Amino acid sequence: MLKVGYAQEIITPPTGVDLAGYFNLRLNEGMYDDLYVKVIAMEIDGKRTAFVSFDLCSIVSTLFDALKAKVDAEFGPGLYENMLVCATHTHTGPRFQKLEKQENEATQYAFENTVDAAFRAIKRAFMNLLPAELEATKVYNNPYGFVRRYWMTSGDIVTNPGWRNPNIDKPECDYDRTINILAVKQGGRIAALICNIANHGDTIGGSLVSADWYGRFVQAVQTEMKTSLPVMVLDDASGNINHFDFHQDIKQTGYHEAVRIGRGYARIVMDALENLEPVKADKLEIKNTTVTIPHRQLSDAEVAEAQHILDTVPDIKKEGDFESQDLANKVPAALRYFAQRALDCKAKSKPSHECRLTSIKIGDDLTFASLPGEPFNGIAQAIREASKSKYTFVAELAQSVSGYVPMKECFARGGYEVQPGVDTVAPEAADAIIDASVKNL
Repeated sequence: MLKVGYAQEIITPPTGVDLAGYFNLRLNEGMYDDLYVKVIAMEIDGKRTAFVSFDLCSIVSTLFDALKAKVDAEFGPGLYENMLVCATHTHTGPRFQKLEKQENEATQYAFENTVDAAFRAIKRAFMNLLPAELEATKVYNNPYGFVRRYWMTSGDIVTNPGWRNPNIDKPECDYDRTINILAVKQGGRIAALICNIANHGDTIGGSLVSADWYGRFVQAVQTEMKTSLPVMVLDDASGNINHFDFHQDIKQTGYHEAVRIGRGYARIVMDALENLEPVKADKLEIKNTTVTIPHRQLSDAEVAEAQHILDTVPDIKKEGDFESQDLANKVPAALRYFAQRALDCKAKSKPSHECRLTSIKIGDDLTFASLPGEPFNGIAQAIREASKSKYTFVAELAQSVSGYVPMKECFARGGYEVQPGVDTVAPEAADAIIDASVKNL
């Protein structure tokens, strides 16, 4: 018998906490809306799993470790490894990456509150287990996501080349526009939703906290269904996907964009609910594996080029948000920043790091697969093509820490995502993750 329970907790940080997602310091000055950690727990014939989603840009290793310690202490060893823990990827949540180096009381409080809130939600979700049924559907419709790497007429690849840029030729590739939807039914009603959507959570900018379009999506679904049902978004592989339509000449940064996109996805999901079909949940299979991800190794020529940039490009500070498109626009601060990253890559990188991959299979038709860091969408496509399940949910920023994971062929083409830095991945990383994930299935 399948049982499902749900719980959530607010993890909105206090003011003064640095916000993640950009290269410059952005201290929290308030909020548009709250951040949450959400948990949907499941049990089938005594075997348990849970989906834990944080409204964060990413999850640092210290957070993974702290949560595991609490779960192990309460439930014993094993449950934590059976769960899928991920982030939505909002770029207006707290930055915990430099926690060890900070003496910031507000940041320390936010970190500890986030861990404690997640533990409380996990414990309460399992206390809330009740008999349930599952129904699922999917729709190939994602009009708000765009491949953000473009072939230019010069033959180069540029990330975020600018609106109405006449030198844009075409996107580097296509991507999987599938939106997977899982509905939990209890007492004859939809009691919870898990939706798998590929897009970046970077619509707002500035210094106010927000769950980005993920939060506005949840609100729109709840408003239309006239109930505060649990709604969880698992961010599909989106390392090369964002919401910018560069063929338009419109303002696509601001809270209005989070609202527009969130409501748009809500409309798509609501229309798709009429096509829900039962999913048999008669067994729960969970498999973990560890994959070794090799790190980037720079040539002497690449190091010399980086040093030349630092020697010749003037040190001019950039006002306002420092974003990836500044590299495409050859802003001096961006050129120098990435040149220094290249030197650090050569001097400070380890040979590799290890990541945990988790596959959760419910019945025969429903599979969840985790991916570390920000993988390119082609990785998720390869996993779905290999999966025998009718519905395969792929969750990025899950289980382990990593950076961008581009496809192998992208490294020679350039662009923001393949810029070297400390412990950035090597070209072979994507294939290693695909191979390990497929074996996990």
